[in-house]
Amino acid sequence: MDRSGAPRRFSDWRGRPLLVNFWAPWCAPCRAEIPLLERLSRARTDGVEVIGVAVDRRAAVLHYARHAGIRYPLLIGARTGMKAIHALGMVAVFPFSVFADARGRIVTVKVGALRAAQAEWILNRIAALDHRRIDLSTARRQIAHGMARLAIRGSRLAS
Repeated sequence: MDRSGAPRRFSDWRGRPLLVNFWAPWCAPCRAEIPLLERLSRARTDGVEVIGVAVDRRAAVLHYARHAGIRYPLLIGARTGMKAIHALGMVAVFPFSVFADARGRIVTVKVGALRAAQAEWILNRIAALDHRRIDLSTARRQIAHGMARLAIRGSRLAS
C-alpha cells in the first residue's frame, strides 16, 4: 500500500524506467541513501520513477518518511514487502535496489547502499536501452563492467 493506504502495483508505473529501493527505517545504510534517491527522483529528466518499498510497520515508516522529507512514492508493508522480496528471488538484505526498463524488464539488482556514480551509470545504460541504442544483454554487460570499474576505483580511493 502507498502512504494513503491505497493498494499499488509496480505495473502502475508501466512505461517508465524504475528504480525500486527496498529499505527499512531502522537500517542505517538505507537512511544514508535516501538523500541520493530523493535527488534522483527530482533530477532525472528521462522519466525514471524512484519508488521506495519500506519493509516495516506502517507507523514507523510514515514517521521516518516525514522526518526525512521523502517525497518519492513509497509502498509500505512488512508482510507484503517480504512477499515482493521473495517474488524477486531475493532475501531481505537491506538496502537493495531493483532497476527495470520502461518495458518492465529487470535489468539489474544492486545489493547494498547505492552510490551516486553507480546509480547514474545504471540509469544511463537503462536510458540507452529504452531508446534502443543498446539491447538488454548489452545493457547488463555494460552495467556489470561499469560497476566492477567503480568498485575498483572506490577501493583505490579508500586505500
